[in-house]
Amino acid sequence: MSRRVTQLLPAAHTGDATGNSALHLAAALRTVGYEAEVHALTIDEGLRGTVLPMEALAAPGPDDLTLLHFAIPSPLSELLVEADGTRALVYHNLTPPELLLPFCPDVAALTARGAAELCELAMSGRIDAAIGVSDFNCEGLRAAGFERTRTLPLALDLSQYDVESDPIVTAQEGTSPTTFLTVGRIAPNKRLESFVRAAAYYVNHIDPNAQFVIVGGNRGLERYSDALAELASSLGLDGRLRWVGRVPLADLVGWYRSADVYMCTSEHEGFCAPLLEAMHFGLPILARHAAAIPETLGDAGLTFGDDDPATLAEMMNVLVTDAPTRERLISNGLQRVALFAPDLVMQRWLEAIDEMIGKP
Repeated sequence: MSRRVTQLLPAAHTGDATGNSALHLAAALRTVGYEAEVHALTIDEGLRGTVLPMEALAAPGPDDLTLLHFAIPSPLSELLVEADGTRALVYHNLTPPELLLPFCPDVAALTARGAAELCELAMSGRIDAAIGVSDFNCEGLRAAGFERTRTLPLALDLSQYDVESDPIVTAQEGTSPTTFLTVGRIAPNKRLESFVRAAAYYVNHIDPNAQFVIVGGNRGLERYSDALAELASSLGLDGRLRWVGRVPLADLVGWYRSADVYMCTSEHEGFCAPLLEAMHFGLPILARHAAAIPETLGDAGLTFGDDDPATLAEMMNVLVTDAPTRERLISNGLQRVALFAPDLVMQRWLEAIDEMIGKP
């Protein structure tokens, strides 16, 4: 009988990098002879059947591996501690509560509970392997009390983006004004106010026709998104800043293909998968030098620490107008994203799982 690897997710959302990585890993495990399932407490409709409900979870045996993807507190932590067999934690990071206040006090309280829960998992002595998807995350694991950690990056299959763009978005390619794109949840730690203020300076002092696009949902974060919208309006960005929300894959692909520059103003990321997506689409990147962002970005973009709007706008303009710099960063990005190729990353995961589970 083959050994089983069960991955646990608090929530399985369509398009979420963590969930996609878990499903990709499960598929790879099956190809090498493991039984592999992904279970979640909540599952988006489009993932039902692919991700299984917790009610369908079979008790692990002594030769099995249970792997919890940890990004929020949940009852799954207790389930992991009590599981038979090998128990592993994959840490996707927790946003520091102070970055979520004052707009999202409920979310801040949730991440604070998550930090306490992570420490409890470390103190339990029951976790056999602690994995961070970045070195930055491993630092967080050690701070929580895990003595031995290892870094294994997200297993992302970027070939899913090699599809037809939405025709409406595609129609803008080559005809739209210079477009700056950012992708991700509209959350306070993303520091999108920096994006908005830089956009206003760019429009007022460099290119009045430039377009700025924010792709991402704001569910549960409406206070912050409302404040951003008010800021954008006060800066005169009506008509130049587009909020397109959470979009289907074809739309997302279209926005990447129509963009000229990708921007990441986030202050806290445990990995930042959109950076690799932008590299995949051949976009030069401007990103904040913070958390795991430099680790994922490598030499594929320019980074900033000072988010003064004038400074950012000038750097943005370099990525638009300086052809040698732009071409160098695009080339670097394509080379860097190759280092995260699914077969290379998956081989590292498979070797680690063989080691954890004691497979000869």
